Amino acid sequence: MTESPGTARPWLWVDWDRHLRTRSLCQRLGVELLEICIPGPRLLRYLKSTLRTLGAIRTRRPAVVIATNPSVVLGLLLLVVRRWYRFTLVADAHYAGVTALSGSPRLQRLLNFYNARVALVIVTTEAQAQILHGRGARAFVCPDPLPLLHETAAQAVTVPPRSVFLVCSFDTDEPWMQAFAAFGELSRRSGFTLFVSGNYHKLQLTAAHFPGVHLLGFLPEREYYAYLRACDLVMDLTVLEDCLVCGAYEAIAAGRPLITSASAALRGYFAEAAVFTAHDPPAIARAVEQAYAARAELALKVSVWGARNEQYLGERLAALGRALQELSEGAAARASGLLSRP
Repeated sequence: MTESPGTARPWLWVDWDRHLRTRSLCQRLGVELLEICIPGPRLLRYLKSTLRTLGAIRTRRPAVVIATNPSVVLGLLLLVVRRWYRFTLVADAHYAGVTALSGSPRLQRLLNFYNARVALVIVTTEAQAQILHGRGARAFVCPDPLPLLHETAAQAVTVPPRSVFLVCSFDTDEPWMQAFAAFGELSRRSGFTLFVSGNYHKLQLTAAHFPGVHLLGFLPEREYYAYLRACDLVMDLTVLEDCLVCGAYEAIAAGRPLITSASAALRGYFAEAAVFTAHDPPAIARAVEQAYAARAELALKVSVWGARNEQYLGERLAALGRALQELSEGAAARASGLLSRP
């Protein structure tokens, strides 16, 4: 369990995992963060996480609790106890907090039920906000702040020329097999090397089967960012049409040229700061060669994009802070009996 220093604001953010978006938003908003990451069997993990969450709420008595979704279990728990502890519940919905990745109708109904009953759902794109509005939820759009990578202690790694870092979790939305196939050709033709983060052991992959590909496994934060900075290009791909991938923010924060998927959401947000690709191996190979040839120009565009985006993000964060303050004041008034409870 990790907790950030408290602030005068009566807000508490609870995350049953570690998410870069959560940490970045808490830093920028001045929200106390409670991260609970407990290993072990699922039911025992849920029980221990529940006890720690309720203990923190009893101790702090926040007016507003913000819950990262996923976990939907965390969200439903807080939905049940919010009246007892007299707090207003806000959700920060990652893509999977709006749309069930598995396609399960039961899970989708749970998500819809939850999102329609919290006071506010924070999302990353306008398209997600429109979906939630259609399901009776109140949504607020706030993309991820760029992570503060300079706060991470430096660690040097050595990579060969023409190196690309693929941000990967080996999840079902990531076309990693197509990327691996592209680098089989790229390594033979042009000497490119792909370094891949993420726990490949869960899929029982063998590095020897993929020429030009180095599987790094799950990396500690310092080493992860060392590879991110050391490689010539950073790539993060998803087949999801309305998902802004975390690796894109990290690449821009590190000033690295970015290759990402050609979805409308990613094109619309990152615009000239990236090279966009379809997911077949020849298209990925072309995108890598294009980005490498234009890497100096791309690095400059990344810098310009980051400065311009900071103004937009500052406006979004200020508006979100005002919305949270209004919810906090309403919760305090209800607790004092000045307003009737909803």
